[in-house]
Amino acid sequence: MDKRVEINLEVKNAMVKALFILLEQKPLSDITIKELVKKAGVARASFYRNFKTKEDIITYFLNTLLLQYKEKYAADLAHIARYDNVLRTFTYVLSYKMEFQSLFQARLGQMFLDAINEYIITSTDLQHEKQLYKYPFYSYAGALYNVIYYWITSGCKETPEEITKAYFNSLHL
Repeated sequence: MDKRVEINLEVKNAMVKALFILLEQKPLSDITIKELVKKAGVARASFYRNFKTKEDIITYFLNTLLLQYKEKYAADLAHIARYDNVLRTFTYVLSYKMEFQSLFQARLGQMFLDAINEYIITSTDLQHEKQLYKYPFYSYAGALYNVIYYWITSGCKETPEEITKAYFNSLHL
């Protein structure tokens, strides 16, 4: 990888980490660019070179997270709601527990839901499908998001295996 690209990724990731740390302390609207770059240990110009808003940092994080997920796990989109896919998703989310706690605490969960929807629609190549065909995928994304939200905001007391079983049991209510 080009050294400049590598350094730029480090700068972006430092800003992501700093933003999530600051979100644990206060709302996004109260976080200044000055304190964000100071916490990240980067120059103010680095923020403006990479992002327009603080929300862009969250979007970058979520897109990166989903891209890494896609690269790590070959999507079995014909069976997207299979037990092993859902378990893998909960296990992956757990490894970013702190970031999701901060995101949900800041009332920014809609950004995550939007990212999940975009991921599923683009990964399944549904952009050109009829509207009616898309509803099951949005239903799946919404259900998955809500379980993740409740699990994270409740402190992740259950294991990914327990959450996956509960998720599948809920489908039969």
